[in-house]
Amino acid sequence: MKGTVEELKLPSKGSEKEAAHLLVKIGTDSVDVYLCPKSFFDDMGMGSTKGDEIALTGSKVKQGELDLILVREVVKGNDTFVLRDAKGDPVWNWHR
Repeated sequence: MKGTVEELKLPSKGSEKEAAHLLVKIGTDSVDVYLCPKSFFDDMGMGSTKGDEIALTGSKVKQGELDLILVREVVKGNDTFVLRDAKGDPVWNWHR
């Protein structure tokens, strides 16, 4: 799916293992998408600001009553950031 970044949501300082996520406008809907732990996000140098055009590949999953989108890949301009493998397993587990 393609969309426009509305907001980058990062966990508070000291919570680097918690997930960074984006609020993305896709058509008329705003979708909350989960990326990866903030520490991995920072190491990748992904960065994102309001108005960035991005393309996302991921999976919709159910957590309780919420629908979440777990992002596998983000394409921003000429950069591609791979967060999960084809099976949906996180690549940051390999990252040390």
